[in-house]
Parts: sequence; structure tokens; C-alpha cells
Amino acid sequence: MKILVIRFSSFGDVLLTSPVLKKIKEVYPDSEIDFLVYDSFSEAVTDNPNLNNIHIFSKKKSKDFDYINKLISELKEKKYDYVIDLHSKLLSGYIGKKLKTNYIKYQKRKWWKTILVKLRLIRYKADLPIVKQYFRPLKKLNIIYENEKTEFFFNLSIEDNLNKKYNLNEEYLILAPGASKNTKKWVYFSELAALLEKKLNMKIYVIGGKEDFGVVKESENIIDLCGKLTFKESGVLLKHAVFSVTNDSGPFHISVGVDTKTFVIFGSTDSGMFIFGENEILLSSNQNCSPCSLHGDDECPKKHFNCMKLLLPEQVFEVIKEKINENTGN
Repeated sequence: MKILVIRFSSFGDVLLTSPVLKKIKEVYPDSEIDFLVYDSFSEAVTDNPNLNNIHIFSKKKSKDFDYINKLISELKEKKYDYVIDLHSKLLSGYIGKKLKTNYIKYQKRKWWKTILVKLRLIRYKADLPIVKQYFRPLKKLNIIYENEKTEFFFNLSIEDNLNKKYNLNEEYLILAPGASKNTKKWVYFSELAALLEKKLNMKIYVIGGKEDFGVVKESENIIDLCGKLTFKESGVLLKHAVFSVTNDSGPFHISVGVDTKTFVIFGSTDSGMFIFGENEILLSSNQNCSPCSLHGDDECPKKHFNCMKLLLPEQVFEVIKEKINENTGN
């Protein structure tokens, strides 16, 4: 059986397809599974051993119908038995249906709920965690949800190269202060970094995009690598870290995908989109007005931003200290 899975974006949502890909391969071990993804998020699925081919779609050409129809012609030659649309938008639906084969798509949140959230008439609450939503339409293929285990893969040569630059055997921690929207960004990462540097005898690496460079003040033991690493290289550093502190962002999902203890901060978005294991610790100020958006906003709709401002660095540090001491038996 030949299967095409479509999920264009974003990085975390693409990475969250990994439990689905693994389960398809378990149920149909002889199947060929291909993946269609935007170029900017392809690192979320490259090196995944459950995939045969990855088709890269140029995000800049997502409205170029000549480009789209040429891609469809190329995909038709693959003669897929099933298209599994885990993006469920106009573009993915157009491509999936044009391939004229068995088309399966997952159901997103109800349209009226999206409108009411955007109008600020209701708070956003996920109907189901994202991974469970991905699995729902696959029951007709006898593919059933079992767990939330995401996996992030990288080539071992990347690990070797990074080990030459940074001592991966040395104890260190990771801070990831960035996110796709401003209201998903905790405001005290620099203050937390200073606390961690003072209290813990560890090096601190700060990772993220180039726009995150300078958010955390550098020092002798705090090294800012924002904009200097690929997603894969960030994954390697996260894999060997003692723990990470992130927002609701790509590094959160990567950290979970490499089995690193992860402290994740939620404010404007709903933590109910994910199921947390023992290795993931949710941090929130638990405001009555949050979660207030589907994917975050440019600014707080109520202008006070209490969901992030009222979660203080000292509080986060105390949770970190408690969880680290639990592991060491202190």
C-alpha cells in the first residue's frame, strides 16, 4: 500500500504527526509512506525511518497554480492508494482530491468555535489533543491512537559535528525564549537565566531563531545560539541537555521528541492541545482570561498580558529546583 500524508505546517504540528507515521508502519509494515510538507518545516520529518520519500513544497509558491498543478501531476505518477490529509485546509484538500484516490482528512475544530474565539466571545478550549485528532479519521484503516509519543530524528553525523563544537557530555541546560506569536512568549527568560546561572553549576545555551538573539543576556556561562543552529542541531543540543525551558513553540516539541525533561510555559494558548507525560512539566499563571486564542496573537487582547507577566521567574525556578531534586533524590 502506498500512502501520502499531507501536513504543510507549522513545525510543531508537523512533528506531531510522528506517532501517526509510526502506527501506520506498525499496522502496515510493507506500506510505502510519503510526506508532503512546506520547505521551511521539512526538518520536522526528515530522517524519520517510517518515511520513504519527503516531497518538499515551496511555501512561497503556495498560491502559484502552475506550480501546484505540476506537483499534482508528479504525485499522480506515484499511484497512491490513500491520501491522509492532516492539514485539512483548502490547499491540502485541493491536492488530495485531485490525486483521485482514497482521500482521508482529519476534522479540525468546528468553524463556529473558531469565529467565537476570534471575536473574543468565548475562551479557546481544544476538543481533543492534536495527536488524538490526527488519529480519529484513521479508524477506517484500523489505525488506532495508543499514545502521544512524538519522535524527532536527526543524522548521527550532526551529533558528531556538534560534539566537536560543544561538549555534549558536560552538564548544561537549554532556554528557548521564542515563539511564533508574541502572546506565546514568556517575558522573564533573561531573569530566569540569571537565577539559573547563580544557583546551578551548569552552562546555559539559548536557542531559537535570529529574531530571538539578545532576548537573554549573555555572560560567561550563558551562550546565545539563537539564529545560529538548524532545527536538527537544536535537537541534538536538546537531547543531551539536563532540561529545557520553552514556550509553546517548536523547541517544546523537539525537546519532547528527544526525551528531554521539558518545562513549558503556556499563557494565551491551550495546553489541552497536548497530553503531558512525566517528562513534561506545565507552567502557567492560570489566569481566568486564558487561553484566549487558537495560535497566539501579536498583543494581549486585554492589554495587561497577565498570563505571562504574573508567572514570575522565582516561581519557575522553584518548580525547576523541586523537579531536579526529585530526580537526584535530594
